[in-house]
Amino acid sequence: MKILHLIHRSWPYHGGAERYVWEHARAALDHGYGSTVVTTDAWDMSWLVSPRGKSLPRGRMVHEGVEIIRFPVVHPPLQNILRGILRRLCPGGPDRFYYPNPFVPEMDRWLAGARGYDLVHANAMPFLIHGGYRYARKHGVPLVTVPHANLGGPAGRIMPMEYFAGDQRRILRESALVVAQNAFEASVYTDECHADPSRVMVHGSGIDPADWVEADAGVARGSLSIPAGARIVLSVTAQCRDKGSFTLLDSCLDLWKKGHDFLLVMAGPVMEDFSNYLDSVSPEIPEGKLVITGYVSEELRKDLFAGASVLAAPSRLDAFGIVLLDGWISGTPVIGCNAGGMPDLIHSGRDGFLVEFGDREGLSLRIAELLGNSRKADEMARRGREKTLAEYTWERVTGRFYRELEKRGLCTG
Repeated sequence: MKILHLIHRSWPYHGGAERYVWEHARAALDHGYGSTVVTTDAWDMSWLVSPRGKSLPRGRMVHEGVEIIRFPVVHPPLQNILRGILRRLCPGGPDRFYYPNPFVPEMDRWLAGARGYDLVHANAMPFLIHGGYRYARKHGVPLVTVPHANLGGPAGRIMPMEYFAGDQRRILRESALVVAQNAFEASVYTDECHADPSRVMVHGSGIDPADWVEADAGVARGSLSIPAGARIVLSVTAQCRDKGSFTLLDSCLDLWKKGHDFLLVMAGPVMEDFSNYLDSVSPEIPEGKLVITGYVSEELRKDLFAGASVLAAPSRLDAFGIVLLDGWISGTPVIGCNAGGMPDLIHSGRDGFLVEFGDREGLSLRIAELLGNSRKADEMARRGREKTLAEYTWERVTGRFYRELEKRGLCTG
């Protein structure tokens, strides 16, 4: 049996949805199934819509037994006009042409002519879910749809990429299985899109503890010239408003003004909105208290977690919140946002804290509490690590997924 996995980026890129698909593609081999990952040549998300980002070589390769086929994104002129025309003329629903869905005509042609796959595992962006749906219908094979839709929460709903503006709802209803990353996301699919609850699975992501064995806080401090004794409040994400970067910086400004001594490290690509905001508040930032890294390698990323005193993730755009697992496996106490998948992960007050999105004062209080009470911080981190090892290793997560497929008769040896 062969499984076709669709995702907008893949190995060696290790974002949340990308890592999720890669681990499930690798695990398929352990269950006796073949795996092909079909993706684009994008490295930066900006490459999906403009030629200014970083891209990867296109074509076929095999890594760790998984076939990867990378197709080139094209960047036609007058994209917005073209998108509007295609939304009106092309069948299959307009949502697949909304920004930032890319134009990948070679992938479309390949999907139209490909054969031999027994199950489609379509992830993330509407153009991929539409492509997987077309292949599954044409060949009469099951479709597993995993939207990874960052919908926020009941108190702060987000509608990214006009996600349900076309055929997406119908595709969810007709999928053999719909995988949600959190309970709120699942409720949107059943209550608003009318997907059959019996075909909706709340699944989530995972972590590989072996990846963290060699994490070295000293390496991170040396690479970024951070003093050995400095306490670090860490953010690892694409830095922007919806990821909570504005609120985190504001909260730290408040704490620095009150005399709290720590360093804020903001790791990950800096989006334009946060770059502009950073420029506007830079006169208020004490010298030597803020480190902006930009993109960091997987190795340095792990070293940063190992050296952090607090992980702050006040984002409303995390469908699951794998960054919390990164913190817990490193023995770092975490603060998450009461949105997306984080409320499903954090038992607030026991293994971490939840704050409301945009709650500057609440986030300041929680950071100060964890920095000021090492015993409580260590106990929370210990409980989070135990939870991660018990429930959220990739072996456990992918095992649950394939057992579910086999139970439903969607995968057979």
